[in-house]
This record gives sequence, structure tokens and C-alpha cells, in this order.
Amino acid sequence: MNEQKVARICWNLNRWQSPSGRAGKVANGSSGAYEAETGYGHEEWLFDTSKLVNGFHYAYIQAIGQHRAKYEGKKFDISFYSINSAKKERWWLGEIHDVQVVSASESKLVYFEYKKAGWLKEMYSQLVAVGADLNAFKKIEPEGLFCIKFRPRDMKLLEEPKSFSANDPAVKSDYYNLKNKVSNPVGINAGGFLFTPGSPDKKGKTTAAYSSHTKDIDLVHNQIQEHMYKHLCKIHGAENVSCEQDTGYGTKIDIVVRLSSNYSFYELKTSNTSKQCIREALSQLLEYAYYPNDARASKLIIVGPANLSAESKSYLENLRKKFSLPLYYQEYDIETNGLGSEEPAIG
Repeated sequence: MNEQKVARICWNLNRWQSPSGRAGKVANGSSGAYEAETGYGHEEWLFDTSKLVNGFHYAYIQAIGQHRAKYEGKKFDISFYSINSAKKERWWLGEIHDVQVVSASESKLVYFEYKKAGWLKEMYSQLVAVGADLNAFKKIEPEGLFCIKFRPRDMKLLEEPKSFSANDPAVKSDYYNLKNKVSNPVGINAGGFLFTPGSPDKKGKTTAAYSSHTKDIDLVHNQIQEHMYKHLCKIHGAENVSCEQDTGYGTKIDIVVRLSSNYSFYELKTSNTSKQCIREALSQLLEYAYYPNDARASKLIIVGPANLSAESKSYLENLRKKFSLPLYYQEYDIETNGLGSEEPAIG
């Protein structure tokens, strides 16, 4: 069996498939001096498996690259985590099996394969797009561009990165080195829906979702969510309403209402047509309710500021009739902060 290891990688907002800029990266200090100076980290492309050479994805991680001679020729199962330094949040990403440490000469050969395929130019343009120091990247010698390789099938990443506590014994230091793995952080293996009432500010920092970092803040969405939460608490009691409810699989439901043993899931959208709101919310609600093989909600409700059109109403009726989906729409009046009828007749 391979040795089980843990490694920290740079913070990234593009799921480590392309550089994402300075946001969340270390601003100063010896632990992240390189990314502080250049605006990018070595691992920005770690999970970009679109570029394969002889079936392998080649990459660089600082935990191994800075001690290549020590690890060369070895094979590890490595679990990865990252830290959003701006928000002091820690995220567990999953693991990759059979990670092989490659030699400098193999790195050089792969460098020229990247150059021939035009992949280096693509990486250059990605760095420029986020304002990173391209010249610093170009100064890396071909022998030092890659230090590991693995096959895409050996990636065992979480569907969504999960936050964990700074005090969790799974990670005892934050240095970019290769650590012996003790365990996964608390709660990482415990998938499943567990209702927890309350608003985000009462649930603590560890309820954040990685996906919330990857999109612009929607102020209208936040406004609707806040007023809806207060409104539903008055109707059902605060102990039966949850805002930003964890699904147990790395995603968050905007609002959940508990009714006896059943739940209603609310997904909020701010598009200016009901059709667009339905389109944007439908796949999310289906995943929240049924992924991977469960049925967690008795009613799935899309909330938007747009009037429900006759066509959209017919569409929802059709989905309920043909697929037995408990899917409904409620209009939210932004001017009055009012929520439309909760009766099935609305959709």
C-alpha cells in the first residue's frame, strides 16, 4: 500500500483548474511568500486533467517540489486541503491515489510536450487574465515545472470542498510540506442531511460553502433571503426554519422549513422572468432533494421577483403531472418584501 500523506495547496476559486488571482491567497509571510510575490501558486492547475501526456496529468505541488530529491520515484496517496487566508477558512478537497513523484528529466520532457501542444501559451494567458506575474512563471526551468503525475481516474475528490476547524487534529501544521495522514477532519465522511435551524450568522464560520466564493455577491438575493427567513420564522417558528442549510454533500439550501416530519426547500433566484428563475433553480433543487439516492423534501419551491407567467405555470403543472415533482413557484415582491401564496395553486 502507498504511504498516506496530507498536503496544503494554494487557495483557488476555480476549483484548481486555472489561476484565480490573489483573492484569498497569503498576502505576506514566509509560509506563502511565493504566492504573495507573484499572485499565483504552484498548484493552480492541479486538478486540470484536460492536459494529459501518455495518460498522465502532470502537476507541481510545493509540498513535494521543494524536496524532490527526497521523494523522487516514490508513490503516495495524498489528501489535499487549502486555506482561504483572507477569511481564515480551511477547506478539505479530497484525495488522489497513486501520485508518482517524477524526476527533473521527466519534467523537462513533459515541458516540451506542453509547449508543442500550445498548453504553455494557454497557461500564460490565464496568468495574465488574473494579473499574476507572468515573468516569474516563465523563469521556472523546464526541469522544475512538474514534480508529480497521476491518472485522472485516481482522483477521489469531494463533490464540493468541505470546511473544517482550525483545531481539527487531522492537520497539525499549515506549512507547505508533506505530512503523514492521521485521519480525515471531523465530519468529512459523514454525508447526509441533518436539519439545523437558524440564520447563517448563528451557525458559525464552518457553515460556509466553497461555491459561495466562486460567484459575485447577489445583494438582491441576500435581501430576499433575509426577509424570507424572518417571515417564515413568524409563521413556523424559528426552531423550524433554517437558512443556508447544509445538504451534507458540500452544498447549501437557501432556506428549509420543517413541517412535522417533512421539509420544504426554497431556492431563491433574482432573474427578471419566472422561466429563467425556474431554469436556474431546477437542477439545484433536484440535487438538494434527491442526491444521491434520497427524498428529503415534500415540496420544492422556487422564489423569484418575477410574476409567474401563464407559460411557466403550465410548465410546472406539466412537471408535476408527468414526473410527480413537488415543484412550485412563489413570487417575492421586493418593494413590499412580501411573499406570495404558499398554496400549490400558485404553480
